[in-house]
Amino acid sequence: MLQEPTVVYSETEKHSAAHAVQALMQFLLVVRYRKNVMFTALAVAFLLGGLYYATATRYYAASASILVTGSGVDGGPWSTPPEGGRQTNLMLTFENIFTSAKVVEGALQYLRPEDRIDMAGAPKESWVAILQENLSAQAVQSTNIIQLSYCSRDPRAAVSVVNAVVYSYVNFLDKTHKGTAGEVIRVLTKEKVELAEKLARKEQELLEARYQAQSIGLGGDNNVLPPVVQRAISFNEALTETQKERVELEASLAAIRAAVRNGENLQQHVMTVANVVGKEILLRAIGLNSGDSYAQADLERRLLEDKADLKAMQEHLGPAHPQVLAKMDKIRLTEQYLLSYHQRVNDRLSQIRNTQLGSMLVQMVRQKLTEAWQREASLKAQFEAAQAEAVNLNGHLARLEIIKHDVQWLRKLHDLLLEKIADINLKRGGPEVRTAVVQEPVEADSPVSPSLRRVIAIALFGGLAAGLALIYVLDILDDRFRSVEEMQAQLNLPVLAMVRELQPAGAFGIDAVQMHVAPNSTQCEAFRTLRTALALADQQARQIVISSAEPSDGKTTVLANLAVSYAQSEKRTLLIDADLRRPGLTALLGMRGIEGLSGIIRGTGNVVEMATDHVRPSGIEGLDVLTSGPRPTNPAELLANPRFSELLAWAETVYDQVLIDSPPALATSDAAVIGRLADGLVIVVQPDKNRRRLVTRAIESLTALKIPLLGIVVNRIGSEGNRGYYGYGYGYGDEGEYKVDEEEIENSVVPNLARTSL
Repeated sequence: MLQEPTVVYSETEKHSAAHAVQALMQFLLVVRYRKNVMFTALAVAFLLGGLYYATATRYYAASASILVTGSGVDGGPWSTPPEGGRQTNLMLTFENIFTSAKVVEGALQYLRPEDRIDMAGAPKESWVAILQENLSAQAVQSTNIIQLSYCSRDPRAAVSVVNAVVYSYVNFLDKTHKGTAGEVIRVLTKEKVELAEKLARKEQELLEARYQAQSIGLGGDNNVLPPVVQRAISFNEALTETQKERVELEASLAAIRAAVRNGENLQQHVMTVANVVGKEILLRAIGLNSGDSYAQADLERRLLEDKADLKAMQEHLGPAHPQVLAKMDKIRLTEQYLLSYHQRVNDRLSQIRNTQLGSMLVQMVRQKLTEAWQREASLKAQFEAAQAEAVNLNGHLARLEIIKHDVQWLRKLHDLLLEKIADINLKRGGPEVRTAVVQEPVEADSPVSPSLRRVIAIALFGGLAAGLALIYVLDILDDRFRSVEEMQAQLNLPVLAMVRELQPAGAFGIDAVQMHVAPNSTQCEAFRTLRTALALADQQARQIVISSAEPSDGKTTVLANLAVSYAQSEKRTLLIDADLRRPGLTALLGMRGIEGLSGIIRGTGNVVEMATDHVRPSGIEGLDVLTSGPRPTNPAELLANPRFSELLAWAETVYDQVLIDSPPALATSDAAVIGRLADGLVIVVQPDKNRRRLVTRAIESLTALKIPLLGIVVNRIGSEGNRGYYGYGYGYGDEGEYKVDEEEIENSVVPNLARTSL
């Protein structure tokens, strides 16, 4: 049992598919977030659509169904061949005739002034073009019906134009067909008159010859003719056939010339010319291999033989027998090849323009007619020579027999011309092409343009497309991180935790820290997650610097809550406010005016003794604080002093965890100086505020200085029902909510220091 092949997808393909799905879902979130843009685009689109529908000119359509029937070359009704070539070509021809300039120009004669509303104000020479622009003819597939339609500003004018075009079309076909038939009859009638005169003279000559033969004693009962007379008679018979062929060629040539002159479809004359000049010559003339005709004849013969063999096999073998199946496949392939041969011939004829085909057919028939004239002249000369010889040898008897044959030939030719003329007269009475209106045009009650449904559909799809495009452009121009995955991919750093927006505690000092006030709240769980992520990091990080790309990203708040989290896990923790420019941690904990880090670094005493004197308890067991101290004039140079590194070395021996508050990375170089001395640095990012290019620049500058980066903390994520769409789990809150500048904390009184927007 065969097993189906297993499709194995590469990791790249799986990643690409997952990325495409993720991008689509992300864009849907963008659309949801910017739904107001979509609603605005839809409103504008429907407004424009309504304005167009209210002001657009109304057009009414009138349609008629016309049945086109006729007879083939053999006088029978049209039949659809297996490949559908002839009927398809004819229907396309009739379809184009409906909208042709000649038919449309003829239709103008049947229009009243009130029916020419669409041509009002236009010059008369452009009326035909206006009618053609609003007129359409479409053949119904697999039928002989043509659907004729016209659009006008007046429904009654539309009906009148359709009727006028139908009348003009019928008159054009009738005039064209009868004009061709009349030309052929004129040529044949002239030949008949000349032939009647020859026949009358020859019959008179026969009577005189019989009278002379009887007068000299010759009778007409002797059936044994001399060889010379038989030779003359054979030449006479050959001359008769040649003259008959010449008359038929002249009639065909006249018919083709008339068809070319009237602009008719010449493909119906191709088979007539093929019968006259030979199928192989015609195939070579139109650019096909004449050897295909021999191959076709041989295939047709083999096809008949194969069908006979298949019938004999089916009498003895079952329908599923291999030989029967093989024979059926062979028959099917042969039939397909024969059908394709006919299709190639029809396709080649369709590629040749009507004028080229007409000149080609005329040239071939004229060449064949010239050969017939030459052959007739040659046979006539030979006949006259044989006749003279027979007359000299046999006298009146030979002359009598020859005259008899001449009279018989002239009578046959005369009868042939009469049959041709009668046949053409019958066709003139009943033309080949017949048209009948099977569905009359009626006045329309509602306009076809503008269509209310179409306007609504276009406005809907146009508004959706414009809204989606506008949302996409706005999203591209929005220089913010759209998701956690995008942030991690672009910054090449892990997201350690996502911190919700914290509400003000309403207090100051250590009571302003959410982790201390409500340690079991949902918001505080993020700091425990951050503590766990740092503990499980690849590198041991006991001295951690917390910084951000820009000010007011909440790094101080994250630092204070993380320190409380460490203290609650029974780890001795030291908080160092190393932001000597804007000491937010000192202000947050209400310890302004206390000696701290700047005094230790600028001092000359023992670092350990001074650090021990300057470290203050926070009010939480296991958590101490080293404030920033008085602001120095040169904070960057001060942090680069070796005494600061000695201080960190002492803190590492005394405390389990050291957390350092640092200025923003893009604002100063202090973060880089502190980061080189610590075990790692954590960047706090506020997605609703920070721009991608600024955060990326900060990360790149720290990486270039070989600062060990531990990861990212996403801060101030909004509540569950927020309007955010960037996929951070909670969405973003408003920028203005719970946002206090650090400068305000620094300059505020003690009760206001409890606000945690740093």
